[in-house]
Amino acid sequence: MQNIGEKQFSYDTFKAAYDTDPRIQELVTDFNDETISLKDSEMDDLKTSKKQSKDDVSSMAKRATKVGAKL
Repeated sequence: MQNIGEKQFSYDTFKAAYDTDPRIQELVTDFNDETISLKDSEMDDLKTSKKQSKDDVSSMAKRATKVGAKL
């Protein structure tokens, strides 16, 4: 994007814009000095770890297959 004649962002200028503009914060999920990740859907707003999700699914499966011994 260096030769298209438009404005360019360095990491510092993008971070400053991100920190001050909520519109940019709504569009970006993560960024570093080499990449910017944009939101693909509203599900990107939810932060879950893979371990937590795996544990939740495992717990749900155990509850679903547990036959009620005490009725």
